[in-house]
Amino acid sequence: MSEYYRILKDLLDTSGVAERRTETATGREALFRNGVMIAGEEGRYDLVETIRTEPVLFLFGCGHVGKALYDLGVLQGMRMIILDDRPELLTEERFPEAERHTGPFNELLKRDYNAPSPYFVIFTHGHEFDKDALRYALSHSHSYIGMIGSKRKAAAQIQALREEGFPEEELQAVHSPVGVSINAVTPEEIAISIMAEIISVFRQDRNTITADQELLEALQDTRGVLMRIISKEGSAPRGEGTMMFVTENKEYSTIGGGAVEQLAVRRARELLKEGKKVEINDYGLVRDGNTGMICGGNVRILFKLIE
Repeated sequence: MSEYYRILKDLLDTSGVAERRTETATGREALFRNGVMIAGEEGRYDLVETIRTEPVLFLFGCGHVGKALYDLGVLQGMRMIILDDRPELLTEERFPEAERHTGPFNELLKRDYNAPSPYFVIFTHGHEFDKDALRYALSHSHSYIGMIGSKRKAAAQIQALREEGFPEEELQAVHSPVGVSINAVTPEEIAISIMAEIISVFRQDRNTITADQELLEALQDTRGVLMRIISKEGSAPRGEGTMMFVTENKEYSTIGGGAVEQLAVRRARELLKEGKKVEINDYGLVRDGNTGMICGGNVRILFKLIE
């Protein structure tokens, strides 16, 4: 199984997305790309899921809005890449958890940064290199492009790239003015409006599952039990496809916390001792259910031993 999960991680690292199909009765699963199986086992698949990594936030600029947007990215555990030509601002002290690149923008924009389908946000100092950054973003695989600036300035930059031959469909997809309309004024408010728009784009497909990088790495060479929510009803906190990996002494990610997670983790560790390969359990989130909770709903969890 380690090879299967290595392929899954490679898919996510290179393209940011993978399709997983599962035969829930047996736990068999396979990875598909363009309808062709590339890893896994044959089966009668009854569950099809799209898996993505957390958004990669790629910022052209590290001024006030960039710093506020970075802080929001930290709260969400996002991977962040920041480019700026001001090394005195793009410092480890201000941006300790970001991948930082400083230097002249005309040099920075010649490089590749190993970011699968990132979410680009453009606000270079004085808007001097916004058009160059926009050209870079449009020339690379991306999930989102947002650019700060007046409608007039943005229209002029987009028109210049239109004349360079960039497809109209891609130019029309650029978010400018950037962000959700909340009458934002301060850098922090503007950052909130941008992050809200990024989340809206990322979450528009409700069947998408977010994969935790630490969990994916642990699956490569660690014995444990992978738990997945394969169905839910009512107000369960996490959706179908949510994954959690449990080893003898560590837990990776979450299926929602609370009583359900406690019971599921306990059962996972029992399965580790028993060596049982696959099991499916139902958990009720009602007063007379097995968790004693009253929020309503049910979840079905698939447990699979990974060796």
